[in-house]
Amino acid sequence: MRRVILMIVSLCIALLAVGCAGAARAQIPQLRGPDSSVGAALRSLASRAGVVFVGRVTAIVPQGGVVEVSFAVEQQVLGMVGETYSLREWAGLWAAGQQRYRVGQRAMFFLHAPGVAGLSSPVDGMEESGPVLDVRWLASRVVRVPGAPIADAENGAVALSEARSVVAAWRTSQVEPKRLPLPVEMRPVAVRVTQGTVHEVR
Repeated sequence: MRRVILMIVSLCIALLAVGCAGAARAQIPQLRGPDSSVGAALRSLASRAGVVFVGRVTAIVPQGGVVEVSFAVEQQVLGMVGETYSLREWAGLWAAGQQRYRVGQRAMFFLHAPGVAGLSSPVDGMEESGPVLDVRWLASRVVRVPGAPIADAENGAVALSEARSVVAAWRTSQVEPKRLPLPVEMRPVAVRVTQGTVHEVR
């Protein structure tokens, strides 16, 4: 009888360990490989987001261990949002004075769905937007031969309307957005430093 009880207890412990390991694995972000294209990278962001919208930051209010960021929503893309959206982030993400957002910042925001505590965060950051979305950071994730340059690096923009369409239809469409040259105001500026002074290279 004692043997049977020990076997049952051992079995229960083993099942509990397997269940805990599965739950822990579900909490750990899974590493992703490189995407096959910029469209695939946008679809990957959309697949991991609970809410996606184009909007503008209207207020940033620290409240104890939480920072509340308020947005005016200009265009809903995925998830349920109204004309405004409030994001609650753990204040530890703002450590050492890191400014994660700024009032007036306009972007397409890819946000995780709020957790049990009501906290959320961006899926993989966010991208400033105007009429176009700067997709150079997504292009850097596209698979390529080691040492090869980023393909189509000069065309680092996608029309915001096209990006919204790709994200909104991420489950059903494999359409690749058309790449455009970056507007002049979004292009990197070459500089040189002489005796501690920064000079723009023209």
